[in-house]
Amino acid sequence: MYDQDQSELILEADFLWREIRVGDEIYLDADFYSSNRRLLCRGAPYQVLAKIDKTCGAQELIVQSYQTHELVAVSPFLVCSYESPEQPILIS
Repeated sequence: MYDQDQSELILEADFLWREIRVGDEIYLDADFYSSNRRLLCRGAPYQVLAKIDKTCGAQELIVQSYQTHELVAVSPFLVCSYESPEQPILIS
């Protein structure tokens, strides 16, 4: 059962990464911390500035933190919804 759930999450994250385009806004499931600093907040929209598909299979969406102005790599696993400029898309 656990393997099936994990496989479904991987497929869902891959689908999200393919559907979300540069310029879309993403919303996160939870606050995003790095080195004990909150970089991204749950519920705030973050515009996707770039997408990275690494050779190891890891996919990332690049956004900018409003608080630190740093570029932050976000896994599609953390995305709860996104909006395209044309129409809103809700995941959960």
